Amino acid sequence: MKRYIYRVARENVVTGERAKRSRTIERYDQLKVGGLYVHLGSGYPGEQRVLELVRVEEDEY
Repeated sequence: MKRYIYRVARENVVTGERAKRSRTIERYDQLKVGGLYVHLGSGYPGEQRVLELVRVEEDEY
């Protein structure tokens, strides 16, 4: 299984302003870089803009 690590930043949909700090998030499903997502999970409230794909790791089971 592949694990995708992304850098995301919170964004205000109305004004288009982004937060000054970005955070990383790990997902098993692929997200679109530049896409705006809502409800990415606990700890990621509101709308989050995917800024970049940091790396892809292969999990071995």
